[in-house]
Amino acid sequence: MVFAASITFSYFNSTPIAIGIGSWQLAPQPVSVWIIAAFVAGGLLGLMLGLRIFQNLKSRVEIRRLTKALKEAELEISRLRVSSLKNIKE
Repeated sequence: MVFAASITFSYFNSTPIAIGIGSWQLAPQPVSVWIIAAFVAGGLLGLMLGLRIFQNLKSRVEIRRLTKALKEAELEISRLRVSSLKNIKE
């Protein structure tokens, strides 16, 4: 259905238009080409941003794990200090 809708959309939107960005002028293409290109560009941009979000989530999980390990190590150090001070006093 998507393929049929794409073909129908392209058929009915075949008027060529030129897009200008500032002094930069792009070659005239059918409206459907510009719209499809905008969807593809948006999809790629969303994919790139989405991958970065997953990377941040992974980093946050790693930070939590390392913070927990650090707290456990600090607790062990304080226990060892207390036990070594008790041994020195005895």
